[in-house]
Amino acid sequence: MNLQYQFPSGKIGMILVWIIFSLTPLATLGRQVKNPQTPETTYSIDAIQDFTGDKNLCIVIGGVIGTYTGGGSLGDVYEWKITNSTGEEVLNKSGGDQFETIQFLYSAVGEYVVTLKIRRGTNTDFFSGNLTVKVQKGPNLILKSDYLLCGDDPVLLTALSPNTPNLSDYTITWKSLDEDGNQVVIGTGNEFLTYSAGYHFVELYLTNPDGTEACSIQGTTFVGPPIDFQIIQSAEQICEGNSILIGTDTPLTGEWFIKKSTELIKKSLGNAFEITVVSSELTGPGLYEVFFSAEDEEYPNCSSVRKITFELLGSPNVDIQVLVSPDDCISDNGSFQITVNTEVDSIEIPELGIVESPLSSGQVLTYSNLTSKVYSVIITQNSCKTIQFVQLDSSNAPVGSNNPNQIKPEITTFPETCTEDGVAKGRIKVDFGQAIGVGEYRLLSSTKGQIESGNIPTNGLLTLDVPFGKYLLELVIDGCSYPTETFTITDQPHVKYSIPGDFLICETFDFTPETEENLLFTLTYPDGRTQALSSGNAFTITQGGNYILSGAPVEASSSLCSLVEKFNVSVLQTFTFEPIKEERGCFAPILFVANINGLLPEETRIRWINSGGEIVGRGVEFYPATIGFFSLLVQPLSSGFCDVLPVIFEVVPPVISVPVDLETTKICPEPGSVLVTLTTDELEVFQTEWIYFDLNNQRKELPEFGGQFEITVSEPGTYEVVVYNKLLCEIGRNLILVEESTLLTLPELVERYPMCSKKNNLSPIDPGNFAKYEWFFQNKLVSTERLYKPAQIGEYQLLVTTEDGCEFRDSFTAYDVCDYKVVYPNAMILGNPDQDFRVLMSEEITEAELFILNRQGELIYHATANDIKMEVPVLNWNGKAHGKNVQTGNYVVVIFLRNPLYGIEEKLIGTLLILD
Repeated sequence: MNLQYQFPSGKIGMILVWIIFSLTPLATLGRQVKNPQTPETTYSIDAIQDFTGDKNLCIVIGGVIGTYTGGGSLGDVYEWKITNSTGEEVLNKSGGDQFETIQFLYSAVGEYVVTLKIRRGTNTDFFSGNLTVKVQKGPNLILKSDYLLCGDDPVLLTALSPNTPNLSDYTITWKSLDEDGNQVVIGTGNEFLTYSAGYHFVELYLTNPDGTEACSIQGTTFVGPPIDFQIIQSAEQICEGNSILIGTDTPLTGEWFIKKSTELIKKSLGNAFEITVVSSELTGPGLYEVFFSAEDEEYPNCSSVRKITFELLGSPNVDIQVLVSPDDCISDNGSFQITVNTEVDSIEIPELGIVESPLSSGQVLTYSNLTSKVYSVIITQNSCKTIQFVQLDSSNAPVGSNNPNQIKPEITTFPETCTEDGVAKGRIKVDFGQAIGVGEYRLLSSTKGQIESGNIPTNGLLTLDVPFGKYLLELVIDGCSYPTETFTITDQPHVKYSIPGDFLICETFDFTPETEENLLFTLTYPDGRTQALSSGNAFTITQGGNYILSGAPVEASSSLCSLVEKFNVSVLQTFTFEPIKEERGCFAPILFVANINGLLPEETRIRWINSGGEIVGRGVEFYPATIGFFSLLVQPLSSGFCDVLPVIFEVVPPVISVPVDLETTKICPEPGSVLVTLTTDELEVFQTEWIYFDLNNQRKELPEFGGQFEITVSEPGTYEVVVYNKLLCEIGRNLILVEESTLLTLPELVERYPMCSKKNNLSPIDPGNFAKYEWFFQNKLVSTERLYKPAQIGEYQLLVTTEDGCEFRDSFTAYDVCDYKVVYPNAMILGNPDQDFRVLMSEEITEAELFILNRQGELIYHATANDIKMEVPVLNWNGKAHGKNVQTGNYVVVIFLRNPLYGIEEKLIGTLLILD
């Protein structure tokens, strides 16, 4: 097993920790995730099983990853369990196709058992197997994700802890990136000392006795200074006699150093925004290194140093010798000779229109038949040019009125002078003392060749403004050359200070010109406003535009001239940034991306910082190695420091599984279908997939239910749901059996039931044995008990639910058996059969008993009646007692009414007036 920690180029971090939290199949990275709505047609109940995985591992960097695969068929469900040597369960995961292969991080040595069970369809015992895994202690990679490179101090990178057992048995190789982005070997061994900024990689492994590699590790780190900047140089090669301008792409002030590549000691060039290196200040041709060191307030003990190199090319070398001077100014018998001492690309003599190329060392060139004149010899080698002048002055006086021995010009030179805004050029005045004929001049410099030429005024006065330096002045009057004059213009030194070139700022920038002198600076803003500050104080710049800075000595007695510099400031547009969490694959390591608005990423300096203030990442993408709080800070490159606040964010473990609970009931005759309800974390679930297995275990996709959390089904069988996150990664599944109910007994009801509106002694209605009862009167629930006595007449409904959840409905009518009618007279006439005493009753009364009492309470008549018919008189009395009529007057009538079936028993008391 090779433990890989390689990251893509430009990414920093470790994937290891996230395996601790996910314990999920990282082998699915880059794998196409099945669309849950795509029907599957390759399901096979007879597919061959292949359960394999790592059995011998060693722990490195706190853990080691073991990879295991079930080798099942599309549609299988895998249940993985891993137990340690004490029997403790350290992993329990299950899922579909995405769980065919898993990776697990072992964080402790010992023996483990990996158990796999596979469900195919509804066959939960389709496959069962286990592997014994031996985990032993391996090396511990202690390489950090980021190292600060401070000044000239190298960074010591260490791969493994020095206390690692058998450290010498490991093969360790260090690599870096070449210009093409390829990894190249730069060292071996457990430690590597680097002076270079950039990505560094380490690869190590242990060789087993059988020659195989074990405990393989690949680690990545970045080495760099706290501040991101680049040194900008005007050229990579300069020629002798020239100079090179060197600055930074960011308005930083710091100390500059230079040394020749063959030397050990660096020479300080002082503090400045940018410097100019003149070839005359160097120690001859060769390769030179220039260093710039800047300080960051956040890391006061760690200087940020960058360096560039440039080459000073040697000048071609020739010797020039005048062989013959012309006899006079009109003779052409002069000559000179050039001896080439080095390889030369070309020699050009503009005055002769001659170009010689190429030339080898030792060649001799001779030029004859030349008149009195100054000849320029331009020698070129490797694009470097040097100029030498050949002065062919006449040896004898010329013939004519303009005899140089008779007319001698007076030449006066003036040095450079100070002005209000800097240094004015020097001056040369030529005075012939009289009028002249046709006159011409040429001003020549040994470093620049011919600088200026023109006509001499006929009054014999010539004035030229020239900067400091050494010059040759050639004068020709009426075609006759005067002896060449050599003169020097002395320079007037000005104050020295340094400013950056044109630069960018954010909302505000504190600009301090860099100088070691006591100066007074005056800054003219783009709006014309001026401000004066002494050395060491900062101008606050808040607007873009063109600025003019004047630096002048404070002491009035100073001989130094003022110096005026112009520069342009651009104000950056408002930019924002935030860390965005990205998910690029199922169970991929956690990734944050710097979302930057207003600037391109390559225009910024990016820093990912942990809670301890350490830099842990510098790229657009950041893979956290741990959970916890981090911050993102983005600064524009090539600009002054922007006052922005870091964005703090928290790294939390990813959600890799959610609860999946299913509920249902049995299928009932009515409505012949049932609800299957899913309860889960709906915020994390992006998609659902439903699968059906019939009673013969035949699998069928149910795409019509995709995305639903509750489905209605009518077929008995097993229903499975699979839930996916927004990346369509499976994060849970479950199944449930749906059966048809066998409890189909209807409630035992008749169409009509009696009730008593008086004293209800009737027996309650018992519809039979059910799990739930709901009695309704006029659509209002009136009882949930099994037994029920109607309390009102009218229509009733009963809803019963079986133990299987099936519902049955029935209805009945309740009528009032106590709403009976009893009619009897309150007076009677003795001897009149049409006016005797009789009782009429409704059919609800089945038994009646009559008592007639006199005023003394004596019973004088008693009678009973059974099988009473409606509207048929019963309990008739003719007013006789003991065979004769009773006395007229008032009597008490007591009637008992009964119906044993309905529990009716009522006593009526009334009065009866008997008349004669």
